[in-house]
Amino acid sequence: MKSRIILMMLLLTVFASCESQLSKTPDFISEEVVFEDKNLTEAYIASIYQEMLFIDMGGEAQNNMGMIPAAGAEHINYANWQTPNSTYSRSYTAAAGAGPLDYWGYNAIRDINYLIENIGQSKSLSEAYILQKINEARFLRAYTYFQMVIRFGGVPLITKVQNVDDPYDVLYPPRAKEQEIYEFILSELDEIILTMPDLKTGAAGRIDKYTALALSSRASLYAASIGNFGTVQNDGLVGIEPGSTEGLYQKAYDTSKEIIDSGLFLLYDKHENKKVNFSQLFLDEGNDEVIFAEVFEPVVRGHSLDNLSTPAGFLSTWNSNFPVLYDIVELFDFVDGRKGTDISRDELNSSNTWDIDDFFGNRDPRFTSAVFYPESVWQGGLVYFHSSTTYTDDSGERVTVTSGTLDRNGEEWPAAAHPRNVRNTALLLRKKLDETNLEPISGRSGQDFYVFRYAETLLNFAEAAFYLGKTGEALDALNQLRDRAGMPLMTEATEANIRQERQVELAFESHRFWDLIRWRIAPKYLDKVRTKGLVFNYDMDADTYVITLKNAEGTDRSFGPERFYLPISLARIADNPSLEQNPGY
Repeated sequence: MKSRIILMMLLLTVFASCESQLSKTPDFISEEVVFEDKNLTEAYIASIYQEMLFIDMGGEAQNNMGMIPAAGAEHINYANWQTPNSTYSRSYTAAAGAGPLDYWGYNAIRDINYLIENIGQSKSLSEAYILQKINEARFLRAYTYFQMVIRFGGVPLITKVQNVDDPYDVLYPPRAKEQEIYEFILSELDEIILTMPDLKTGAAGRIDKYTALALSSRASLYAASIGNFGTVQNDGLVGIEPGSTEGLYQKAYDTSKEIIDSGLFLLYDKHENKKVNFSQLFLDEGNDEVIFAEVFEPVVRGHSLDNLSTPAGFLSTWNSNFPVLYDIVELFDFVDGRKGTDISRDELNSSNTWDIDDFFGNRDPRFTSAVFYPESVWQGGLVYFHSSTTYTDDSGERVTVTSGTLDRNGEEWPAAAHPRNVRNTALLLRKKLDETNLEPISGRSGQDFYVFRYAETLLNFAEAAFYLGKTGEALDALNQLRDRAGMPLMTEATEANIRQERQVELAFESHRFWDLIRWRIAPKYLDKVRTKGLVFNYDMDADTYVITLKNAEGTDRSFGPERFYLPISLARIADNPSLEQNPGY
């Protein structure tokens, strides 16, 4: 049983055992008692972990697990009524607020501040243990502020528990500058890193020194990018001063390098077959690439990724929910050195036919392990995405059929794929799915979610090194990833190939949306863009496909420059009149 799940069960057990000792109502334990008992303290901080936005588990049957990739035009959701699709189809206004992308984590911050202020008064816990828990809490507070600053820019910086009799300016604090929030995050991490033991516990779901370094690496890189490519507005409520950029890139470089030089983390490379290797990376839990994971366990604390993502035609109760966009497919190059964009969209017409193994199967193994495409092998069968089959019948006529089954070299072949597989893009998310889960059930999958992994550290390092003029070091980091993937090595590091490599390596892991924003290039990919899917028509005689484009979404996406920051809702401003709205709303 995994550690954090034990803690949550312990919460219930200890609460029950303490009832007879307390002069409280039977279902309540006073906060004053918590930090006199180690088990209660562990349960208290475990409850804070549950409040963290490591991955959004909301939405219809946990469809929000795919929300950030949907916002970033990597995949969409099966139907527009599913919450992730509203992230790009809704209007963002002050009245409507941030919608499903919202996160205002002050409930967690209150609990964290309470622990930091009060655990030191314990008469029962050791000083070493108290320091460990304070460090852990300070990391979680820094992470919470990071999740808010990437959405809103500056937010109120609250580091003490608020009380009802506090002065007005304490109860209704104004927003700090965006730069002040990043500086707070980085200074908190700097301080706790100094007193955290040199132990690896992140893969088991508990914060360690390297988790703190990983967040510092990510946060400083984000801030550096905003200083480099953005502008300061509203007297600093949003934006980073350009003069801070070099120091922030240096911070990202240094913290990444400390993780690299520790020698404790390696790119996962156990399997000779590169496709198998990249698939198993996300299933072989606790491997040396994992810096920090949110831990899941089937039944006790499971999720629904397998049930949501398994293609139609297999034993999933609600399948095919994450259709992959062709726009992201084009980023994946071929193992022989061809660019993914070498196939012009104009060539995708009814006059051309394609060998499916070449069109898809010869792409970067990180693609073939991450996306279902026609005739992908899954659980001993084939996944189908074709809308029709054309063949020569017994009379010698060429016919096209869309129903029934045919004989293809002695095997049964469906004339057309299941409608759920072809409805949107005729491609589906495969990354992180467990092929051994033969009957995926909602809430019963147990793959951990990797919040930080070593591959991101190398990418952070490469990007920071590039902007610091250390292009040789950037190239080496990129080529470590390319070599692991079985792709041709690069000969130079450029801004373009650093960004492409990041999007390919971290595809569907909730990075691209935020990366496009911090690079200030999101409008190029998300504004006035009609994303694309594919239509496959199978030619049985030639064993090839006619591949044509279709619109994956009903309207163009919209992403104006105001969307680099989300609006603060009028309801939130009514609750705290000291809040100032973001520019453009």
